[in-house]
Amino acid sequence: MKLKFYVPLCAILLCYTGIQAQDAPYFKEGRLYIVNSSHQDIAWMDSPDECIRFRDEQMITPALQRLAESKQYCFSVEDALSLREYLERHPDSYSAILKYTKEGRLEWGATNKQPYPSMYDGEALVRQTYFGRKWLQKVLPGCDFRTAYNEDVPGMALQLPQILSKSGIPYYQISRHQPGFYKWFSPDGSSVLTWSPGQYYEKTMPILHAPSEAARTDTLIRFLDEFDGYYRQRNIPPVRLVLYSFDFSKPVDWDNYMEDWNNEAKGANPRGLPYIMYSTSTRAMDEIAASKDVRFDELLGERPNVWLYIHGPAHQRALKAGREASRLLTAAEKFSAFNALVENSFSSYPANELTGAWEAAIYPDHGWGGNKGAITDRYFRDKFEFARDKARELLDKSLRSIAQRIRFKDEYKQAVTVFNPLSWERTDPVVLTLDVEGRADTHYKLVDAGGNEIPYQFTDCPYTGKKDEVITITFIAEKVPALGYKTYYLTEGDLPAGNEHIPSPVPAYENKYYRVVLGHGGIESLYDKELKKEFFRSDKFSGGELFTLQSVGNGAGEFTDIQQPTMEGFDQLRNYKQQWQCVETGAVRDVFQTVQPLRETQAVLRIALYKTIKRIDVEVDLNRFNGENWREFRLAFPLNMQQAKVAYEVPMGVVEVGKDEIEGAAGYSKATQIYSTPCKKVHPREVQDWFAASDGKAGLVISSDVAVFDWIDPTDRPADYVILQPVLLASRKSCHGLGNYYLQPGNHSYRFSIYTHAGDWHNGYKNGVQSRQTLKPIVTGTEKQQGFLPEQQCFGTLAGQGAIVSTVKKCEDDDSLILRYYNIEGNDAEVTFGLFREIESVSRTNLIEEEPVTVKSSAKGFSYKLGHHAIETFKIGIK
Repeated sequence: MKLKFYVPLCAILLCYTGIQAQDAPYFKEGRLYIVNSSHQDIAWMDSPDECIRFRDEQMITPALQRLAESKQYCFSVEDALSLREYLERHPDSYSAILKYTKEGRLEWGATNKQPYPSMYDGEALVRQTYFGRKWLQKVLPGCDFRTAYNEDVPGMALQLPQILSKSGIPYYQISRHQPGFYKWFSPDGSSVLTWSPGQYYEKTMPILHAPSEAARTDTLIRFLDEFDGYYRQRNIPPVRLVLYSFDFSKPVDWDNYMEDWNNEAKGANPRGLPYIMYSTSTRAMDEIAASKDVRFDELLGERPNVWLYIHGPAHQRALKAGREASRLLTAAEKFSAFNALVENSFSSYPANELTGAWEAAIYPDHGWGGNKGAITDRYFRDKFEFARDKARELLDKSLRSIAQRIRFKDEYKQAVTVFNPLSWERTDPVVLTLDVEGRADTHYKLVDAGGNEIPYQFTDCPYTGKKDEVITITFIAEKVPALGYKTYYLTEGDLPAGNEHIPSPVPAYENKYYRVVLGHGGIESLYDKELKKEFFRSDKFSGGELFTLQSVGNGAGEFTDIQQPTMEGFDQLRNYKQQWQCVETGAVRDVFQTVQPLRETQAVLRIALYKTIKRIDVEVDLNRFNGENWREFRLAFPLNMQQAKVAYEVPMGVVEVGKDEIEGAAGYSKATQIYSTPCKKVHPREVQDWFAASDGKAGLVISSDVAVFDWIDPTDRPADYVILQPVLLASRKSCHGLGNYYLQPGNHSYRFSIYTHAGDWHNGYKNGVQSRQTLKPIVTGTEKQQGFLPEQQCFGTLAGQGAIVSTVKKCEDDDSLILRYYNIEGNDAEVTFGLFREIESVSRTNLIEEEPVTVKSSAKGFSYKLGHHAIETFKIGIK
């Protein structure tokens, strides 16, 4: 299929210069559908509680009254969360809601809410449809929900069309994009029919403020004329949608007006009026999509979100908690499901608690800040932190339950079971905190199941308990099975051997992998001994160097391009003479630190170099940040590469900059808002677990502890080479006139891991994921334990190039097992999944566990041809 993009500026001329109708007006025998809605952030116009009250008293209750009064009236609610809120306040209205929804006159958007799609990871994005269409179908049986709304966010995640399509949602209503209809594709070939009116309230305002019904009619006729040529060229049925919606808009009563209009349309009709009626978006889209001869414009790829500063940089603590919540929740689901299979019963599977945690983890939408934004922002952060803490609790419970069923060796008193939530075998650091209350003088030896001693060292980690009650150690766990665990033992022994000499970074530090020079600012030289390549170019910035700029702007707003930082107040660490000190050394790693007071904060930079794995950690603390407004902090990783290509992880996929964005620019939104920057040139970008760059021969992957990164030098004399830059923090302001400042004073901590490798990102992305989804250790006493599981176990095996397990969980509707995986590398692959329990049956379902189709399987597993970039879900029956 040849994919094209409707050139924005040409489209502007086509849609907005008043092309004359050819012969009779195109819409004369058609329909003019008024989609009456109300744009609703969770909270933007007021506090969350006040906005819930408005949705009750001024939106849904009046809409129900209008639906009762008029058989023709329709109303569209953008999301499922609004229904959940309303039913909690008005359970007595359920019958009326079910009746009008069944009639197709009351519409509920098919997602939970309207988020920034790439603010969330892939599984969290999928859960928008679980708490949307799937929940709605259960609550309102006999109804379907086939349109997702996101009327405000100027961005599209690469895999969102696939997620919607494979959740049974064929239509997507957006805004702030060139007006028109689009088949918007994900790279696997799935698509959603997408409708944009331009800026969502731009079409409503002239109607709302029309001084008379005659002026309203003139406005609607103009809307028809503007799209006459557009429809003709694409052979779209003469069905014109007009969205009547703005923030806090209320249901309308146009009954008499529509009757007068239609009387004219049925008469001589000199103005060529179509029949006018209320509609839902889904009804109108069904009519348009039913025609087989339509030539929709086609879009393929990511539209980078230009409002990305509002979440990660402007709400760093909240987003960090949210990202941790999603990672922990998928791990908790996996091991809770495996624990249920070990117990041969789902009776203890924490379905309700997981549901509650997921509901909180996907609660925040795009409405950060706004009127009374400090209340909203705190509420959103509380949701993320609740989800994170509950996920941690549920994960710990499932891991301990499994560990208690392991058959440990009798000669050891304590076992350390290391769990791997990822779908490939891995070797990684483990950070283990031990409770030594009353035993502070006891020394330990760590051994594996074969009795081989495992080197470890004491670690200077954030303090987790009272003095002399806990110790923290770090060791390297090798070849921990995929979706499984490996057992180690603690026994009394001597203190771990330390280095005879304290290592120094002067003139250089060397291990088996790297030669590193630490200088002013950070890593002046990073030489890979295996690849024989220098990775950093330090003439302007050192590797891992902290720098700060002025950052005037909003998180979101009516601007047409990302508001870039400027040089006022620019500062960088190399402006000061750093002294590097070795603060930790041992058999596992050496850690060097420098502390530098800056005007706004105290910067602490640590570089950790591992001895037996090819990895460097870069940690930075911003201590006692004073909350100065319009201030931004970034790290710099300047690459010694010619024409480096940049790639980064997005939800369930990868974007290669300049290749995977939609063609051209997003175009006309309204007269004062034309997105003219080509999407491939929009920066910074939203990122998930890692970002990377490569020249084709060698590459570097950096695990991400932030939600936003850049690769273009933001200074006034920009370098002509790639400088990878995680954006740590930006103290901006809400664009709402009564909105709050995003100052974020206090302490902020970050950790990034550097991996160098041959080739491009395909050879390094797993390491980037591993650093963000760490191994989980559990300490268990072995006395009187009658276990039956082996000391090492793989609960599930996944074989297939580029395939990654997203989740393993209990089915929502029965005691089957749900497996979801996706293809990140972009090539078709034969994927085989094996389970430690005998399989009875396998069905392929859509993403919300519906529409099962039998897949051939055996007792040990099944194979499936996974298409390039595809996301697939399977329902597994267990014997």
